[in-house]
Amino acid sequence: MKLICVLLELLVVVVLLMCAQVYGAPFPAPQIRYCSNTTGCCPPPDARVPVDFFFQPGLPMRVRSAAQFVDGKYIAKYRKAYAAMRALPRSDPRSLYAQAQLHCAYCGGAFKYKGSAWGLEIHGGWFFFAWHRAFLYFHERILASLIRDHTFALPFWNWDNQLPIEPLGNIIPCYFDEVDNNPLYSPNRAQCARPPNIVDLAYTGAGLNGECPDMEGLQDSNGEIMRLQMSAETARLFHGNPYRYNTRGGRSPGNMERTPHGNVHVFAGDPLADLRLNPDTQQKYAAYDDMGNLNRAAYDPLFYAHHTNLDRLWDFWIKQGGAHTDFSDPDYLNSKFIFYDEKQNLVSIQVSQVLDLDKLRYKYDDMINPWLMEPPLDPPDEIAPSPSMYVPPPAPPAPPPEMGMMRTIAEAFATEPSPGPTADPTTCSPTFGPDVSRIIRYAPPLRKNGTQFSTTPLTFRVRRLDTTGKGFEVLTFSDLVMDWTEPAQIHAFLFLPNATAASISCPEFFGTFSHIPEAARTRPKDFSMTWTLGLTTRLREIGKLHVRHVVVTLVQIGSEQLIRFQDAIIEIDSS
Repeated sequence: MKLICVLLELLVVVVLLMCAQVYGAPFPAPQIRYCSNTTGCCPPPDARVPVDFFFQPGLPMRVRSAAQFVDGKYIAKYRKAYAAMRALPRSDPRSLYAQAQLHCAYCGGAFKYKGSAWGLEIHGGWFFFAWHRAFLYFHERILASLIRDHTFALPFWNWDNQLPIEPLGNIIPCYFDEVDNNPLYSPNRAQCARPPNIVDLAYTGAGLNGECPDMEGLQDSNGEIMRLQMSAETARLFHGNPYRYNTRGGRSPGNMERTPHGNVHVFAGDPLADLRLNPDTQQKYAAYDDMGNLNRAAYDPLFYAHHTNLDRLWDFWIKQGGAHTDFSDPDYLNSKFIFYDEKQNLVSIQVSQVLDLDKLRYKYDDMINPWLMEPPLDPPDEIAPSPSMYVPPPAPPAPPPEMGMMRTIAEAFATEPSPGPTADPTTCSPTFGPDVSRIIRYAPPLRKNGTQFSTTPLTFRVRRLDTTGKGFEVLTFSDLVMDWTEPAQIHAFLFLPNATAASISCPEFFGTFSHIPEAARTRPKDFSMTWTLGLTTRLREIGKLHVRHVVVTLVQIGSEQLIRFQDAIIEIDSS
């Protein structure tokens, strides 16, 4: 009997230990007392229990307008609000300093949980849009209260708008750039980002050696980036991968977070900021402060206009309907964050409460999105795909020892008859034709023990799961590794083995990966990322929905990194 009691006690202990380590659950509201990181950006100690957020249906409906179209009266009000926010003491949680510190804490994994090995990370996963919407909501309400105007709303920096019509949306508005007595100004902005320079939505700083990006053709390439990234078919592609309590986050961002969100940040930050002293700390700034480093980005008022545009694009993406829906997973909907409101209250808000703009009492001015003007390339109905497109390709011939993968593919195009256009790296592939089966035949599968590439493009083939187009297929690169202290950019193409950086305008362009290092953050040695790209819509657009294999070419742009990944597999995304 005694032995049975001992065993029961041990069983109870085991059950309690298992309960203490919960995996796969919503994140509870963080507690400030558990905030800790090396950059010192935790909020001041606050032992209060946060109050639950509640909607305020009596608030006026606030309208967020495009920054390039606001008038002088609004600009004066806008400046007055930020002047008041800057004037608050740092100990006030409504101050610009405290707001920036709160952003730094969330972006650096500073909020820890008792009994969990991992801190909360709001980048690199499905919380990116929801957290920033909540942050902007409280930030905007604070600004409105400081100027006693409940109709006040933040503007959005319309950098996605590439129309060459004054006033331009794709430059920093001039009222941010005026130096004297301007609370919207930041000395830590890149010279290349100042008006009248156009924002580069694919900027990483790689390969420029301090020079400004070439503005020729930039509007066109920006438009291609926007059309591609906003075509995300599913919540996973748009928001990023699911991320649950007590798991490691920050490794699987969605389309828009990766590019252009991060690229605009580093484009605006000053690469020469490390030549100046921070007057508050008497230490040097880091290169690309403020906007280019997440620990300081929210010190610049431009940050909020930048993220307001991203919030607008999320709202637009949802309104397209169809599969454009938010996650319905309770671990997403029931996760909670804490913020300070306009009355300095510590407030807990959950993700489900930020999904309806009407309840939050704001909306966006209707805007033309020029990147939608060029319709997708629809395959002609009267032309049937070649029968060879339905046949699994034979195994490719083994290359001679002295020839690598790309040499084999290149030689195939040089020695066999070709209808012509694929030999030119700046020309896109024909929608249909004999080249498709030949591209598949000569593209090798990936190695089972991992793959690496550098400045020479990598081409390979992957077998598909669904050629009907009824499900959304995605291509996922697992355990992607590089030197995280250096920038990198990769473009991905379908059925275009001769692709180069100039091929971005081709319909075969179907994904881009940007890595931008952060000065105040060191990645752990075992850090890797996941990169997921949508396939189904792009295959339909280029008339290759029914092929049984896809041929992928990866081209590193500007950077010269050695990039490795474990595998690339096709999955059905049901998010």
